[in-house]
Parts: sequence; structure tokens; C-alpha cells
Amino acid sequence: MVVTGLAAAMPRYLVIGADGLVGRHIQSALAHGSSVATYRRDPERDGLLLDITDHAATRRIIRDAQPEVIVLAAADAYVERCERDPEGTRRVNVDAARVIAEAASNTGSLLVVFSSEYVFDGTAGAYSEKDERGPINEYGRQKVQLENLAHATGRGLVCRTSGVFGSDPRGRNFVLQLRDALRSGQPFEVPSDQQITPTYAPWLAAAVVSLAAGGHVGTFHVAGPQIMPRVTFARLIAGAYGLPDHLVVPRSSRELGLIATRPRKAGLLVDRINAILALEPIMPEIALRLMAGDEVGTGTTQDRP
Repeated sequence: MVVTGLAAAMPRYLVIGADGLVGRHIQSALAHGSSVATYRRDPERDGLLLDITDHAATRRIIRDAQPEVIVLAAADAYVERCERDPEGTRRVNVDAARVIAEAASNTGSLLVVFSSEYVFDGTAGAYSEKDERGPINEYGRQKVQLENLAHATGRGLVCRTSGVFGSDPRGRNFVLQLRDALRSGQPFEVPSDQQITPTYAPWLAAAVVSLAAGGHVGTFHVAGPQIMPRVTFARLIAGAYGLPDHLVVPRSSRELGLIATRPRKAGLLVDRINAILALEPIMPEIALRLMAGDEVGTGTTQDRP
């Protein structure tokens, strides 16, 4: 579905949470001067400082910006913390999102939110956008509520994704954590009973910007082209960086002491977005080689879409 009314040129964006992995890459994908960005700490360039649990400040920034598109990239994405502290994480993932959704309705903005394959129970994956939701952990339940809030605005774009990786100054994503451990000769334990759809952050950002610029609303699986066990992805990472994959140690979720139940047969089908966007999917091994190659050439990792 496409909503009319967006300007033909690049719409004005408000990127909430531009210091996170997804938000940072969204901000990088936008034309200079077309967006305002908020940061939880240490604003960059002309960015604004915002804690989204400060509802008054959130409303004020949205009111002042009058954005055509709001990209909500700020979230507490730690699945275990959601399970341990549902009340605390809901303040970020649900309560703050509700305020942003209400403000988006008031300004008539397209609201872009990010969800996960964890809205599914994992008994019948891989999943399409039409499959029934049935979360089995707190993180998934919070994502279901987020999706509902976005849809209730009438101009909500829900982007479900999985296993996002790319350059990150904080080094918090799975690829960089595994790389650093293997470089130091340390074994890295990886869940042996989880599937993901690895998604390259620059590609994700380009796809989201294309969907928003096209005025699309509804739910889209914005993820990589290949579903695989997390252990397989870990070994691809080791290979891309020329590191010993014998240090990748498979462990069951129970052995790892994980509290939150994960969907066993997860994975996102991406037929819908591939049919809509003229954006070539990037295989995980190619994206990893780009990351590793750029790092060797520049001394740092600078991703390319």
C-alpha cells in the first residue's frame, strides 16, 4: 500500500536514535540537510539530545521539527533485559513509542518503526508478512505492541528485520564482538539453536529510505536474502576476517543460560520487498567481505550500501 502526499523530493526526516546501529546508518543514507537526528548522548553535527522517556521533550522536538517522516530507531534491543525487566524496558519500547506515535498522528507524519522475527513463535518459520504473530518472549510482545501503535496512526511503516550488522563505533553488534574475541584468541560461544536472517545495515538503511520516500505503509520484512543458523553466520564472519573458526563454540540456549525463549525456526521471507524495490539484495558473505576489506584498507570499518 502506498500513501500519497509525500513530496516528490526527499522528505524531511526526524531520525530518533541516530546513535544506534540502525539509526546511524539511516542518518548516513539520507541526503545532507534532509533530516534532523536525535541522540541519547553525545549529539553529532547538528543533532539533538533526547531521552525518549522524557515525553515532554519528545513531543516538543516532534512539534518543532514538523517532520514528514519520523524514523523511530531508538529502542532497548537486549532480549534478555526485556525478560528480566519488562517494566523498565517497556518504558522505552512501548510507552515512549506510544508518545511518538501520538505525536506523529498530530503532525501527519509517516512513522517508521523497526520490529523483529521475535513477533513469531518459531514453530513454522520462515515467516511472511501475512503470518500470524505469536511472540514467546517479552521482547517479542513489546514489538507486537510497537507494531500495533504504528499501524494505529494510519501512516505506519513497520520494518521487521533480523541480525543487523555493520560498522558501529560502539562495536556492539554480533559481527564486531565475534571479530574482536577471535582476534584476541578467545573462544566465542554462539547459540546453536537459533536461526537468523543476517541483514547488512547499509542495505537496510537504503531499503527503509526507499520505502519511506515511496510513501509505503504497512508491514515489510526488510532483511537479508538468506536465512541461516547463527553458528553458520559466525563461521562466515571468521572466514571474512581470516580468523580461526574453531574458536566459534556452539552452545545451546540453555547452556548459555539464556532466560528468554527464542523462536527455534525463525527467519524472515523477503519476497514482498524484493518485488517492490529495485534494490539488489546483498548476501551475508559479500557484506562481510566489504566490511573486512574496508577495514584493511582504511584502518577502520566504513560500510558501503
